[in-house]
Amino acid sequence: MMGIFSPDYKVVIQGSIGRNVRPKLQSTASRRVLILLLGLTLSGTAAAAEIDADTTTPIATSTADSGTPGDITITDDGEIDVSGTPGAAIITVDSDNSVTNEGSLIAEDTDNVTAIHVTTGRVLDITQNGAIQLIEDYEREDADDDDDADGPLAIGTGRFGILVDDGAAFEGDILIGSTGYIQVEGNDSGGVIVNPLIDGNFENAGSVFVTGDNAAGVRLAEGVTGDVRLTGAISATGQNAAGLEITGDIGGAFTLEGSVSSTGFSSTGQTNYIAPSNVDEDTDPVEDRLDADDLYDNDVSVRITGSIANGILINGAVDTFTSEEDTEDETKDTVDDFDENRGTGRIYSYGTGIALDIAATDSDITLGPVTETIRDTLDDDDDDDVDEVLAVFTYDQGLINRGTIFANGINIGFDATALSIRGAEDGSATVTVQGGMLNSGLISATAYEADALAFHLGAYADLGTLENSGTISATTYTLSDNLATALRVDEGAELGALTNSGTISAKSNGYGGIVTAILDSSGTLTSIENTGTISATLVSDGREDLGNGQARAIDLSAQTSGATLLQYERTPVEDINGDDEIDEDDVADPYLIGDILFGSGDDSFTILGGYVVGDTDFGAGTSNFVLDSATYSGDINFGDEITATVSNATLVGDMQFGSAAGTFRIENDSDVGGNFYSTGSLLALSIDGSDVAFEEDTSLELASLTVSGTTQLAFQIDPKTLRTTPFFVVDGTASLSDGLSVKPVLTSLVSDDFIVPLISAGTLDFSGDSETVTTDLPWIYTVTLEAPDSDPNQLNLDFHLKSASELKLDRNQSNAYAAVLEVATSDDDIGSAVTELTTEKDFLQAYNLLLPQRTDAATRYLESQSNAAFSSLSEHLALNRVTSEAGNGAWIQENFSTVDVTGSTDGPGYNGRGLGVSLGYDRPLFGLDAVGIMGTMTDGRFEEKTGGQNPVTMKSFGVGLYASDMIGPVNLQAATLYSDIGHSSYRSVAIGDYTSEVSGEWDGSSTSASLLATSMLGSGPLQLTPRAGIDYFSLDQDAYQESASNGLNLAVSDAHTEKVTASAGIALSWTWRPNAGPRQVGPALEQFGSNVSAEPMVRGTLDLGYRSTL
Repeated sequence: MMGIFSPDYKVVIQGSIGRNVRPKLQSTASRRVLILLLGLTLSGTAAAAEIDADTTTPIATSTADSGTPGDITITDDGEIDVSGTPGAAIITVDSDNSVTNEGSLIAEDTDNVTAIHVTTGRVLDITQNGAIQLIEDYEREDADDDDDADGPLAIGTGRFGILVDDGAAFEGDILIGSTGYIQVEGNDSGGVIVNPLIDGNFENAGSVFVTGDNAAGVRLAEGVTGDVRLTGAISATGQNAAGLEITGDIGGAFTLEGSVSSTGFSSTGQTNYIAPSNVDEDTDPVEDRLDADDLYDNDVSVRITGSIANGILINGAVDTFTSEEDTEDETKDTVDDFDENRGTGRIYSYGTGIALDIAATDSDITLGPVTETIRDTLDDDDDDDVDEVLAVFTYDQGLINRGTIFANGINIGFDATALSIRGAEDGSATVTVQGGMLNSGLISATAYEADALAFHLGAYADLGTLENSGTISATTYTLSDNLATALRVDEGAELGALTNSGTISAKSNGYGGIVTAILDSSGTLTSIENTGTISATLVSDGREDLGNGQARAIDLSAQTSGATLLQYERTPVEDINGDDEIDEDDVADPYLIGDILFGSGDDSFTILGGYVVGDTDFGAGTSNFVLDSATYSGDINFGDEITATVSNATLVGDMQFGSAAGTFRIENDSDVGGNFYSTGSLLALSIDGSDVAFEEDTSLELASLTVSGTTQLAFQIDPKTLRTTPFFVVDGTASLSDGLSVKPVLTSLVSDDFIVPLISAGTLDFSGDSETVTTDLPWIYTVTLEAPDSDPNQLNLDFHLKSASELKLDRNQSNAYAAVLEVATSDDDIGSAVTELTTEKDFLQAYNLLLPQRTDAATRYLESQSNAAFSSLSEHLALNRVTSEAGNGAWIQENFSTVDVTGSTDGPGYNGRGLGVSLGYDRPLFGLDAVGIMGTMTDGRFEEKTGGQNPVTMKSFGVGLYASDMIGPVNLQAATLYSDIGHSSYRSVAIGDYTSEVSGEWDGSSTSASLLATSMLGSGPLQLTPRAGIDYFSLDQDAYQESASNGLNLAVSDAHTEKVTASAGIALSWTWRPNAGPRQVGPALEQFGSNVSAEPMVRGTLDLGYRSTL
């Protein structure tokens, strides 16, 4: 036996001795026989065969060395091609000799062929570093001219990359190296099929691709005594395809740092689903989008049906945030220091096949605590050994996912399940995951018009605990009521506790979906802690929400022994936002979104931070509820007994107490609002230093009511449906502090007085008065808080509608008061908005916005524009009289005006601006000095001083005639003008939450006339010109109907305005032109004429006048 240790046989002997000491061998006698046989076999020269060239001849280990057994090595220059030889095995391992492939093993268009075929009971290692290609020259063609390929994915059959026959164990390691490549095309074919137990290790660092019906990527039928390590890629494509199946036990660890995928579809890059918003009359029907042979289903991506001593690790990074300290620390001594040495595990399923299926079929299986072996994948020590072990870590959990488990149905009607852990349906076999599961990666399922299930814990599976710091999500795109469930725990399963610091979400694109983030039908989930996000949401797909969907964050309705739900903000440990401080800004607020259902036991729901959005039903039993420094939005249905506290928090929703006994405390500056319901007078309600808004359907029968501190109670009241019973009926004492304030909130407006009962008590302890207690009262009412003489233990609110004079309305506002009341009482949106106005200023500003423009701004502006045109005409004629020999010509004059009018008792003030242009032409005619035609164009805008946006704009175009003549020392001027006018108005009405944009357009016309007499006194440069005149102006405005975005569109009648004014004045003018002589008058220029003087002229005028309306 000393010859065994001869240096000539070192490599082989070490391998043999390593196999001799495997736990598989039970008896001492067996070991002695094997050692003896080894000694006899290896006493001679080692035998081997090397293929380093192309050949078509298969080879067997039993005859590899000139007819005798020997190891086989295919070098990187070697190739064995058995194409055209059906039933061939390229390499047959029929003796205990190892096989190493660095070259190529090929068979094209050849059925029932195997690259490496190992007979039963062999002791050897298989190393696959080269290429195995069992392929076919076949491409799918478009047989039906529908622009996509048709036919099966493969046409051959029975092709296997590595096949180990069933029977006695295979003793040795199977290694597919990083350069190893296995490609198999054929139905009923596989990449690596090992039927017996592997007494050794299995590792795939390369690539295994199999295409065809019943494709099997890797199948280990009886398990592995050592480790299974997958750092490469495994893919199976075809109907009933399976990526990786391990149906026996694993004596070591299962580690995935590569990828495994499967699909039955012809393509994972196209789908027959089209979002409803993108469907139109030109869209193909579903059956025409993809053919049936494109839509075959897969079986599974990874299936494990045996125990694993050192657990399942789907690897990935441990530390998802790298701080500055982490970057500077180069020492590898903690778990997260080795992230650079870890690969990321990924499992993908496209179809209904489960991505990762852990299932007990005929015997119990157990996943032991995970053991992670860290290898020197980066060769940090530069010794060219990337398999060197750097560290070994043992964890508490039996299943850890740091990578991705992903299922996608892709096409319509294909359910998707990412992770399933389940026992036998009949209970004959169970699954136990020791230490529970840790998920810091992604578990995701997506389906289209089908059900999506991210994590399924089936019957007879015991997970114990689930810790999620990653993402577990399920999404369905549905037109109907398909399911999306992130975590489902079936009846008969066991999950005692769930801790979430990541995201657990379920979503439906389509309002009809049934979505649940956490569904426990087992009744074993008694503890949930959330510092992350748990959400169930329905998202619009463009269709109407019919209200038939369902969104539940947590469903524990099967629980009978009680459950505890705790949400709080986790303690920050890293400076995530980089502000050099570790504080609350470095952690996200926790969220619970969706309804929450408890069971029939005594339940506790504590919210110490973040947000909860959804309804809660405590079911039967005791309800313990704490909301502290957090926000809750949703209804709560309490159980048989209540202990509830709301402190420094916001709670908005209806509270259903039923006939339960107990206490409900609202304290410490909380803000609460909703309908409160209780019967039986068993509940004690306490409110201290908080604001509580009781909506109009509130009906509380209480044992006692205590209101203390600075507290505001708001009561929502519908005056159109007056309640006959008080908000509170207190069997015992209702104690109200002097710090109480009462605020009425009206949802409508009525024009009558009314009384609302608030509290009726056995004993009312209240000493406040109406003026100091009531607050934020609607200005349109006079409101008093009083206890009627008939019952001093009752408290009522008395409402009296103010009159126009009490509201301090002006004359125009008063005239419209009845009409405004009619609008406000017929439209509750407007009415309630008016009652929200609590000050005179706010009320009057809003009231003015309710009315169309009602000032004389239009009349005043248009009249001023006609007066400006006549004034421009007068200036033209006067200028011609003192400067022109002809006294005639063309003229044009622009003018700009502003107006600012203070309000009065008749109406609000207003301001605005206007721009006008006047032009004309005249000449002597009919014996008169001047007869002419004139035109005007004006543009004006003004706005009432009511505090809102309510501009009115006007545009006019006018045409007129005029004449002028000197009669002795008096010059007479007469003119008339007709204008066509277009008006437009806009009002932006915003009263509280009510808004409406109101606009109007209407036409009109104006007629104006002017008669003016002037006389010029003086013949030198200085002249005095007295004048007297009379003007007429009339404005007609058509009736019009306003348009509004949200009511308030009023019908406005037509209007006619006339105005006659008389004026008198005197003008002092001075004219100077060099070299013009002592009179300083005479021809200076002739406008638009040919007789233009070369001498300039300067003329100044001071005009004083008086105008009066007749």
